[in-house]
Amino acid sequence: MFVREGRQEIGRLRIVLIAAFIALVPIALITTTIRVAISEHSVYDYAVRHYGAEQASGIPQSELLRANGEIRNYLVAGDAGPLAPRVTNSSGETGSLFNAKETAHMADVRSLVQLMFKAQVLAVALVLTLAVVMIALWPPRALAAASLYGSLLTLGMLGLTGLAAASGFDAAWAKFHGIAFSNDLWELNPRTDHLIQMFPEAFWRDAVTAIGGLIALQALAIGIVSGLYLLATRGAPAIEPPEQRLLPEREHLPRHPRLAPPNPRHYVR
Repeated sequence: MFVREGRQEIGRLRIVLIAAFIALVPIALITTTIRVAISEHSVYDYAVRHYGAEQASGIPQSELLRANGEIRNYLVAGDAGPLAPRVTNSSGETGSLFNAKETAHMADVRSLVQLMFKAQVLAVALVLTLAVVMIALWPPRALAAASLYGSLLTLGMLGLTGLAAASGFDAAWAKFHGIAFSNDLWELNPRTDHLIQMFPEAFWRDAVTAIGGLIALQALAIGIVSGLYLLATRGAPAIEPPEQRLLPEREHLPRHPRLAPPNPRHYVR
């Protein structure tokens, strides 16, 4: 009975560890890729340079690029102060780049970004920890199989997101903001608000597409490597049966010589 219960416990542990690893793979890939994009200064400058920010805002490009450094540091730094970039427009007037509504929305964005950064660190740490545990408990094929399924799950999630965006990016983008934020501060006016002039919807559409493509490439690479390893090692068990860890195989048990039954004559003189 104890052996059976031990096998069931090992079976449940195996399911939990592998399922957790598979579920965490897309979270780790998605949050890590987004974190790199948010931390990359060139992404902010690309938005200003390629989407008509200078013409829409009436602020020289050099001023907007300088402000990008403050915006990036405000979002990424854990101890950033208030966001208050000041710029000089084409008429030579100096003032705040963002109004009160834009500043309040950026505070919400920063809170969301910092929360995502924490989730990214946790997800990556858990994926690495589970990988080490699986390598210690089972043959490498178990980790390869879990990685393959994790990559497929990531691609499936990207496919569903892509279908939602393809059916209407504006509606999907608005739905995302409605879920991510508890207010309507994100509803900015492209004619008057500099934040959306610097980072218009066209930029976000292209950024989401690029980030999704990078995540898909990473998932494909993991899936291909894992699949090739499974093919190269096919025939070997992915996970050692639990009974082999609980009880030694019978043929490995030491053999004792059989004793002949007692002969009554040995006790009779």
